[in-house]
Amino acid sequence: MKRMFFNGKKKKKEPMDLDITSLLDVLVILLVFLLKSYNASNLKLNLVKDLVVPNSAARTLGEHAVIVQVDKNKRLFVNNKPIGLITRSGESPILMEALKSIKESSDIAEVKAAKRVNLVFDEEIPYNVMKGVMHTSAMVGYTEFKFIVRGNY
Repeated sequence: MKRMFFNGKKKKKEPMDLDITSLLDVLVILLVFLLKSYNASNLKLNLVKDLVVPNSAARTLGEHAVIVQVDKNKRLFVNNKPIGLITRSGESPILMEALKSIKESSDIAEVKAAKRVNLVFDEEIPYNVMKGVMHTSAMVGYTEFKFIVRGNY
């Protein structure tokens, strides 16, 4: 058999160009979508009955801490346990006792969390009640407040 050569020379293969611009566009869009839908907090919050949380555009996430909730009937809950009603001024000796008992039972490893309290108020609660709950919490030693609201997604 004869070997066939074209004009006596081998044809050189040219390097092939690959355009990956479209692939990169898709990956960037996918990355943005995944980052937007990622939730970095593992905080799970069970709201009490008759509590409507106000809306907010805030994007900061809550952290684990003592949870104080006040519903529209001014019933007071600490870590989802009902402890009583709150006064018109918002100050409550019942709340003070509940927070003191939680603070005393917390571990030394939870020192930073021991200063933090997550506050959940019904959207109809007046400001003076919020102020009283915050004041009572601060008197016990919970000086860092985080208001839990419903985010707009």
